Amino acid sequence: MWTRELLDAAYSVFGIDISEAMIELARRRAPEAEFRVGSLFEVEIPPCAAVTAVSEVLNYLFDPENEERGLGRLFLHVYEALAPGGVFVFDVLGPGQVPRGVKARGFGVGEDWAVLSEREEDVRRGTMERRIVSFRKVGEHYRRDEEVHRVRLYDPSELSAELERVGFRVRTMRSYGALQLSEGHAAFVARKPA
Repeated sequence: MWTRELLDAAYSVFGIDISEAMIELARRRAPEAEFRVGSLFEVEIPPCAAVTAVSEVLNYLFDPENEERGLGRLFLHVYEALAPGGVFVFDVLGPGQVPRGVKARGFGVGEDWAVLSEREEDVRRGTMERRIVSFRKVGEHYRRDEEVHRVRLYDPSELSAELERVGFRVRTMRSYGALQLSEGHAAFVARKPA
C-alpha cells in the first residue's frame, strides 16, 4: 500500500477518497495517517510537498465533479497547495485501450481466486467501461462479486499542455522506475517551480 510506503519513509500522509469503504480500509491499515471521505475536486488540500494519484484514479467517473469539470481545475487546486519545488505525480489511461468495435476479454487466476474482465471503449464519448467478475474462496465455497468501472480516457499531450498552462514543468513517463506501464497508460511528474 502506497500510504504505508510513505509513512515508513517518515512522510505525513493525508488521503482522500470518495468511497467510505476505501477510507475505512485505509484507516485500518494505516491508523497514523489522516484520511477523509470526499471528492478530490472539492476537498481542501493542505499545504504540502507532494500530491500523488497513482493507479489511474483520475480516470474514474464515479465522482460527478470529474465528469462535469475535467482535470484543469484540479491541476490548479494541486498547484496552489504545493510548496515551491513540490511535485504532483499521477498516471492516466489514454484512448486506444481497446480497438474500435471490440470487447476485449481477459482473466487472471490464483490459488483461491479468479477474475474475469471485459473492456469496451466508447470513442465518441472518450470513455471506457470495464466489467469485472471475481471469484474468491471463502471457507469451502467461492464468493462471486461483480463491478462495473467507467473511466474517462485522457490524451497525455493534452494533459501535459494543461499542466503547463497552470504553471507546472512536466515530464511524461511510460514507467514508475522499473515498473512498466501498459500500452496507452502514461505517468506524469509535474513540478511547481522553486
